[in-house]
Amino acid sequence: MSSATQQICTTRRNHPDSRQDHQHQQKGKDLSGHGHSKQTPWIGNIYIESTAIYDSKLPKFVLFNIKMNSFMKKDKTLSSLTSFVLNQKNSSLHDADFLDCKRRLTDTLGCGLAAFNQKDCEVIRTLAMQDQAEGKCSLLGTYQRTSVTQAAFANSFMIRYLDGADTYPGGGGHPSDCWAGLLALAQQRQLNIDDLFRAARVAYNVFHNLFVSAQLREKGIDNAFYVTLGTTVGCAYLMNLDYERTANAISLAIVPNIPLAVARTGALSTWKAGASANANRNGVFAAQLAEAGIQGPAMPFEGSRGLFDLTGTFKLEPFESESKIFPRMQQAHMKQFLCDYHSQTPILAAMQLHKEIKGESIESVNIYTYKFAHDEVGSDPEKWSPRNRETADHSMPWIVAGILLYGNFGEYLFSSHQLKNLEHLSLTRKITVAEDSEFSMRFPNQIPCKICVTTISGRFLQVQADEPLGHPSRPITNEQLREKFFTISEPALGDRTQIIFNSIWQVHPKQPVSSLLDGISFHH
Repeated sequence: MSSATQQICTTRRNHPDSRQDHQHQQKGKDLSGHGHSKQTPWIGNIYIESTAIYDSKLPKFVLFNIKMNSFMKKDKTLSSLTSFVLNQKNSSLHDADFLDCKRRLTDTLGCGLAAFNQKDCEVIRTLAMQDQAEGKCSLLGTYQRTSVTQAAFANSFMIRYLDGADTYPGGGGHPSDCWAGLLALAQQRQLNIDDLFRAARVAYNVFHNLFVSAQLREKGIDNAFYVTLGTTVGCAYLMNLDYERTANAISLAIVPNIPLAVARTGALSTWKAGASANANRNGVFAAQLAEAGIQGPAMPFEGSRGLFDLTGTFKLEPFESESKIFPRMQQAHMKQFLCDYHSQTPILAAMQLHKEIKGESIESVNIYTYKFAHDEVGSDPEKWSPRNRETADHSMPWIVAGILLYGNFGEYLFSSHQLKNLEHLSLTRKITVAEDSEFSMRFPNQIPCKICVTTISGRFLQVQADEPLGHPSRPITNEQLREKFFTISEPALGDRTQIIFNSIWQVHPKQPVSSLLDGISFHH
C-alpha cells in the first residue's frame, strides 16, 4: 500500500458515548474528510471504530470490518490466569483432593469460630448486620444473614483474627483467607460442597502461583494481594463466568486493590486481620462486577502503568508443573499453634527447654533462626514490648519467653493482662534473635530454629527444632486436627463443639453449602 494510504482506526477504552466519539459521529465523516462513518460494537474490553482506508491507486474507499478477539492476547499473564480458571471447569476431585479440602475447611472454620467472642470480631459482625435485610449469607456461627460481600469480610476477619489457619511461608500469606468469600457466594448461589471445594482448589492454585512467581513482599505489597486474586478466581469459577468476564474479574481485582505491606510491619494493628478480610470482600466484588458486565483495564499486568511497572516483570509458573511431591494446596503449611508460623518451631524448642530448666532463673536466651523469621518476627523493637495481641502473636521473643516461663502455649499469652506481666516482660528483654546463615539456606524446606539458654547458675542448655507439626513433610493427622479444633474452639462453642465439628467433618459432595453453614450456627 502506498504512502498516500490513510488508515483511520481508533482503539478506545472509553464508552462510545464519550464527547470525542459523539462529535465524530455527529460529523458523520472519517478523519480523511469523507462522509463515511460506521459504529462497530465493543469487542472484549476494546471499542473499535470503523476503519476506512484510502489508497490513491484505488478508485474507491475500502471499509474493513475489524474483528478482534478479546484484549487478553496482549496481556499474557492475564491470559494465563484466565485460561487456567476456564480449564478447570470440567475438572473433578479425587478422594484425596476432597479429603484435603475437608481438612483445610475444618481447620479454617475452627479458627474462625474460636475467635467468635473476640471484641473486634463482635464489632465487625455488628457492622455486617447493617446489610441483613437484603442478605442471604451467614455470619459465621450465627443464624444472622447479610450480603455476600459483608459476609466475606466479617467471616474472613474471624478466620484470620487468631492467626491459626494455613500459610505459604516466606511472604505468601494465608490461602485459607479465601474460604470466606467462596463460602458466602456458594451459599448465595445455592451451590454444593463439591462446587465449593473445586473453587477452593482454583483459588489455592492461583494464590500459590502468584506468590512464588511474583514475591511481592519485597516490593512493599502485602500478601493480602494474593487473597484478592485467589478469591476472585474462585468466585469466577463458582459463577461459571466466560473467558471475557473472568479476565475482567481478574483485572478488577488487581487494579483497585494493591495493599501495603506496612500492615504486617513493626507494631501491628487490628488491620492484620482486616487486610485479609478486605481483600476477600474485594475479590468477591470484582467477580460480581465482571458478571454484571463491568470491564476492567485491558492490561492490568503488562500494560503501561500496570502492575509490572510497580513490581517489575515476573513470569507465572506453568500451572501444570505442580510439585511431584505435593499439589499446590498441600504445599500450604498448617499450624499447630495459633500465632505466627515462624514461631512454631521456637515454641517446640522452648517447651523442651522449659522441662530441662526446671524452674531455675534464666540469665540469657539466644535464638538463632533464618533471615525471613528474623526480619519478620524477631527484629523490630516493638516485638520486645508488644502492646496488643496482633504484635504479640507475631513476636518470637515474646512467645518464647512465655513458653520458657510457663511451659505451654495458649491464648493467655496474648491477653491484655499478660502483656503487662513484669516477669514476662523482663525475660523477653533477656532474649536476642539472630540470623543463622545455614538456617536461611534451609528455609523454606525446613523451618529451623535453635534456642540457647544460660541459667543463673551457669548451666548452658540448647535445643533445636527443624520441622513443626503441619509442615507438608510432617502433616497434622486427622486426630491431631480434631484435637486442635476442640482446643481452640471449645471456649466459644461449649457443649456444641462435637456437634459442630461433626457438621464440618461429615460433609459430602452433593450437600448444599447452606446446610453446612446452618449446621455450625450456634448463636442467635
